[in-house]
Amino acid sequence: MLNVKAEYSPLRKVAVATPGKEKSRLSPKTLYQLQYSEIPDPVELKDEHDKFVSKLKEVGTEVVNLREEVMKLGREDLEDMVMKYSECSIDLESLSKETLADILISGLTASEAKSIGTVLLPEDEEFCLKPLVNIMFTRDPGMVIGKTYVKGRMRWESRKMEPEVFSKILRPENVLEVKAGFFEGGDFFPLEGRLLMGFGTRSSAIGLSYALPKLREIGEIDEAILVKLETPELSPNKGIGHLDTVMGIPDKDVIIYYKSLLDRSKVYIYKGREVEKDPRPLKEVLREYLTPDLRVVNIGNGEYYDEEREHWLLASNVIVVDKGKIIAYDHNRITNSLVEEAGIKVITFKGNEIIKEGGERSGPRCMTLPLIKS
Repeated sequence: MLNVKAEYSPLRKVAVATPGKEKSRLSPKTLYQLQYSEIPDPVELKDEHDKFVSKLKEVGTEVVNLREEVMKLGREDLEDMVMKYSECSIDLESLSKETLADILISGLTASEAKSIGTVLLPEDEEFCLKPLVNIMFTRDPGMVIGKTYVKGRMRWESRKMEPEVFSKILRPENVLEVKAGFFEGGDFFPLEGRLLMGFGTRSSAIGLSYALPKLREIGEIDEAILVKLETPELSPNKGIGHLDTVMGIPDKDVIIYYKSLLDRSKVYIYKGREVEKDPRPLKEVLREYLTPDLRVVNIGNGEYYDEEREHWLLASNVIVVDKGKIIAYDHNRITNSLVEEAGIKVITFKGNEIIKEGGERSGPRCMTLPLIKS
């Protein structure tokens, strides 16, 4: 069963993915093709992720680990996906189901494929099947609103395979598959029958144009607030990724807000057939959609260097686990303190290796796919 009411609703059930062998595929020569920014310490990375998952369990959240669930897929599903995405001919029948599941996530180098395929030149830095190095960031490939699972569409080539893998593992009943443009979960904030959605850097206008009417048609939303995000170039490591890298909603009457960007971002309102530009800053629009008494926590208290540093270190990328309770990085001390002054309990953890991850840095919200939030 899936049921997500709102971003700020208590988290009852969530999907995560423990990092593993796929991270060992990162090297100075493979970073570019895997669209990654830095090489993490895999031992410390796993330890940080394990401690994060422990925090989720401590507050009573049911945790589904996709790395374990992939092992439960049938052989036919595993063979189909490996064959579909592999650039080499592989003797799949010679491989155990467990090996197929590992290859699906960890990838297969040309060197490894030589003994089970037709590769003549066994190069370690070339992949027959690219590893899913971003699989620990379960937020982006799929998302839930109401009782509908949205199968996303990823912008970066290295992540194109993830939505299909997630759908096979989770086997949701009601699925809306986005078949045009780009549509990613880091931009996606359900708000009790409405949707707050970023676009421009990762999700795209074409993706929103495809998905929003369908979400409205099936009754999951009646309107949407759309925020245009802009970054110097459409490439990793430029500072602005998804909407959750610049804002968070720890409660219905509190937002974490990167004002230097969001106060000048274009805002649009979707109410059916038309999309209209709203001239107000996003925080003023949200006063109408959340509560007139909305309290705005400016990242770093809006002081230039503190704001820029704590934005860069993802002060807004928080996961709401209960009413007035979030999990956040411990290093964003100024913003965390301001959030607590607003009446929110902040549970912190260390993520010095995790934040290096992905193309534009990643945080607690990135590592969670809420399945039940009610």
